[in-house]
Amino acid sequence: MTYLRNVLPLLGRTDAAQHYLALVPPSQLSEFAPLSNERMKVETVAIGGALKRMWWEQTGLRRLLKSESVNVLVSLGNFALLASPVSQILFNRNDLFFSENFESDLQRRRLRSELLAHRFKSWLARESIKQATVNVTPTEAFAERIRPCVKLKQDNIETLRFGFDSERFVANQQPLPETLLAKLDLRDGCRRVLFVSHYNYFRNFETLIRALPIIKSRLRQQTGETVQLVLTTDIRRGAIYGGYDATAAAELIDRLGVRDDIAMLGAADYDHLHQLYKLCDVFVCPSYSESFGHPLVEAMASGVPVVSADLPVHREICGDAAVYFNVFDERNLAERCVQVLADKKLSARLSGQGLEQSQMFSWSEHVRQLTALIARVAESVTRA
Repeated sequence: MTYLRNVLPLLGRTDAAQHYLALVPPSQLSEFAPLSNERMKVETVAIGGALKRMWWEQTGLRRLLKSESVNVLVSLGNFALLASPVSQILFNRNDLFFSENFESDLQRRRLRSELLAHRFKSWLARESIKQATVNVTPTEAFAERIRPCVKLKQDNIETLRFGFDSERFVANQQPLPETLLAKLDLRDGCRRVLFVSHYNYFRNFETLIRALPIIKSRLRQQTGETVQLVLTTDIRRGAIYGGYDATAAAELIDRLGVRDDIAMLGAADYDHLHQLYKLCDVFVCPSYSESFGHPLVEAMASGVPVVSADLPVHREICGDAAVYFNVFDERNLAERCVQVLADKKLSARLSGQGLEQSQMFSWSEHVRQLTALIARVAESVTRA
């Protein structure tokens, strides 16, 4: 939905010769229908659950392509129309399908049914990549990650970096709701470490939680300050988010005795996120699997120093505007956080470099490259 909100308005205003038919979820039709114009038609299809949707995408979609005389199909969600009757551009955005760490994580948690479902999706994602005319990734690092898995040719994959709209990000100037402010420790002498994500396994919450008491101890020794971890989720026993059970993480929090040191805000409204970033001293990204990383860009655009897990994708996004830690090493993570919190010069340098780095991400440039790619694919079909 974030992608559609940023891309569809620009796509309908481009000077390219293409005409577009955008299929959006039924629940979002009222939001996107006003974007319809002479070159952009926004529609929906009432399908049902996940299995019915998967079946329609392999059957009913074929009929739609024919009835609408579609020349190029752009599939945004990792899975392709198999044996597509038209050229297909497939967006690959889910690193989990190629992550050994995620598979090991599911095995460690003894989630057998989830593991089987994951393996099927991974197989389907890899087959989809082979079927696509052109594959798109949001980073070069992710392209390099998937290429050897499916033996892609160099000209069968392109990187179209996702964008960021800084004006839209800060457009809402209403204050942060009192219900959220009340959970934050805004007293002098308390430093706030932020992680923006709903709960799931691959965001590696457990490593961050294990690092928290170490950060508390070392920061108290070095500066005499306290620390609060700020999360945009609610980690508690029995809470399940998108199929991810937070119980084990909740038990870890209680076992370490750090629940009072964590502000659990729940899902934060996007319009208020920029204010939350501004109230925090460090942004931490502990994820062990990513293909891009929108919160990293948001943090840099907000001038918040970044501490990130050392992944090729994260280094591509942040460059020198972050300090990095070994992915599953809570002591290394704590060391990096305390380093940034205690060193004002380092914090200021990361903040300035982050602001500059965030300007590399543009939705307008993304749409320009996307329309050019569609034109090239359509032209190759015409020549053939």
